Amino acid sequence: MIIEAVAAVTTACKALEMAAGAANNIESLGVFIGRMGAAEFDLQRAKNSTRTMSEAEAAKAVMAEEMVRQSRQNIKDVFLATNRMDLWDDMQKKMAEARRARQEEIKRLEALKRKQRKQMIEILIAIAIVLGLVPIAIGLVVWWATS
Repeated sequence: MIIEAVAAVTTACKALEMAAGAANNIESLGVFIGRMGAAEFDLQRAKNSTRTMSEAEAAKAVMAEEMVRQSRQNIKDVFLATNRMDLWDDMQKKMAEARRARQEEIKRLEALKRKQRKQMIEILIAIAIVLGLVPIAIGLVVWWATS
């Protein structure tokens, strides 16, 4: 999972750098900045969910984080140079809201998955009890009827 997240960060950062160099206006960078933000979120989530990382994976994760930091600084400098820091600040707030919403949705889906798993276990236990008790009940009825 960490390798995929690092690859997504690398792709997003390179695309953002290329778009920043070719963009006529900074508003057109929004999509690329959003992709970089999503890739950064995925990287952080992969790092948090991975119990053990190999040394190579840890190094790749650190390099990806540095790439995001540098790309973010370069893009921020573009906004600063065009005197649009208000747009930069607005975008950062909206991206933070989107990250929170995405995290809440992930937590909601995980809770739903746990609930479904618990229900499945309860159903299986009920089926096991029924399958175990029915033959016993039939055996008791037959024994009672024959004695």
